Amino acid sequence: METVYDTYMSANRHLTEITVVLKVDPSSQAAIRDVKRLTKDLQAQLKATNLSDATVAVGGQSTRNVDLSNLATSDFWRTALIMSLGIFLVLVFFTRSVLQPIMIILTLLGTYFTSISLTDWITRAWLDTSMLSWNTPFFTFIMIVALGVDYSIFLMMRYRDEQRRSPQTPVVNIHHAAQAVGTVVMSAVVILSGTFAALIPSGVMTLIQVAIAVIIGLILLLTALPLVMSAYIRLTYGAQSSQN
Repeated sequence: METVYDTYMSANRHLTEITVVLKVDPSSQAAIRDVKRLTKDLQAQLKATNLSDATVAVGGQSTRNVDLSNLATSDFWRTALIMSLGIFLVLVFFTRSVLQPIMIILTLLGTYFTSISLTDWITRAWLDTSMLSWNTPFFTFIMIVALGVDYSIFLMMRYRDEQRRSPQTPVVNIHHAAQAVGTVVMSAVVILSGTFAALIPSGVMTLIQVAIAVIIGLILLLTALPLVMSAYIRLTYGAQSSQN
């Protein structure tokens, strides 16, 4: 028995160390889930024993990945909240509406989640990687939302110019604005897509994933925003008519 104590416990018998070897890749998403479940189960089981006041610490590569994942997630949601609030206030100023900024932000969020989901699938299917890099969602969100907001502001500013220059129904004017801005935006999407595509041969997984996600997001924005913003104008037709 003393041999067992000497193997797993410190000399003063106040510290116990147990090595756990996972059956999966320690850097994989499955390892992160296993470590979280192991830590939670261990803490729950010790509460029913005389060691309920003991301090439990889990270390190793997988645990570092868990801590990094938790840190990245908290930073991501904090950044997303701040950006969304700031974008909402800016769009309210440009659109003179409350519903339209909400719809635009929802479209940008939908574009982001679609692009990051497709990137995750491509990563697993073609890049032989079990998960996205911890900072890929963060940088992808900033890029897609920033570019999408620029497009939205350009489109709404042109829409307001159309309303002042040749007042017609809001639906007709948003169609004219989309046609006028579309060529410039399409050129920008092609140039930006080529720029981000240049990151793919870098061999750095984070850069590859961000490049793929942003390219997908740009394509989605190019096709989605003109369609959905025309619908938003129609939903706020009464409010827009009263302003003009």
